[in-house]
Amino acid sequence: MKFGVGVDYCLKALIMLSERFPAAQPQRVEEIAASQNIPENYLRRLLLELKRGGLLISQKGPNGGYMLARHPAKITMADVIHIVEGEYVPVDCLEEGSANALCQRGEGCAMRSVWCEVRDTVNAILRRTTLQSLTEQRRTALHFQI
Repeated sequence: MKFGVGVDYCLKALIMLSERFPAAQPQRVEEIAASQNIPENYLRRLLLELKRGGLLISQKGPNGGYMLARHPAKITMADVIHIVEGEYVPVDCLEEGSANALCQRGEGCAMRSVWCEVRDTVNAILRRTTLQSLTEQRRTALHFQI
């Protein structure tokens, strides 16, 4: 399974907001879109989803925009993916069943335990990767580009 462009755009926007945390001034959607090369209308929809999901707060008006709703160390990649795309599952047969469910074909699946391990490993990485760690990695990478 491949994550969609919406996840990428959300993470880029959130890392930008993380770099400015705790900001007294919210970031305007236009500024985020321009600096991250994201289509503005699509970004507006994504930011509304992230707000509904509790990751962002917004302020209306001429000085309005978005800010992180909590500390970047408390927001993970898994949080973002869950809001934008739902739970990560590498194959369809894991999507609705429990870890011990049988394959839809009615017999035990020899690959199920491997797919469960893939799902669990990827989800563990996403749960431990925070906006703060991504922001720190970005800062480090920017310093070495000079």
